[in-house]
Amino acid sequence: MGRPADAVVQPIRSFDEGCRRRLGIVIECRSCGKRVTYRAQDFVGYIAPSAEIETLRWRCAWCRTPAESARYVMIEKMDRQDLAQWKPPPWMKRGAG
Repeated sequence: MGRPADAVVQPIRSFDEGCRRRLGIVIECRSCGKRVTYRAQDFVGYIAPSAEIETLRWRCAWCRTPAESARYVMIEKMDRQDLAQWKPPPWMKRGAG
């Protein structure tokens, strides 16, 4: 009944803090049930440093429907094979910050 093994103990206040702590972002899809973990660092320049990832709109990488949830997880003990690499769509431009 305890915490999931990949749970983050303390609340993360901003995307910048998640990156500083070298966390991952887990996206869970309500339609197809897929669960994907990305490195938070992959989104630097595309997500505002002060953003809260739970309030952003995420889409499933497979079925493109809105994701059920997004949350931070610790990735230091995960295998590289367990992490997905996010690549921005061609139309998306990196911001200044």
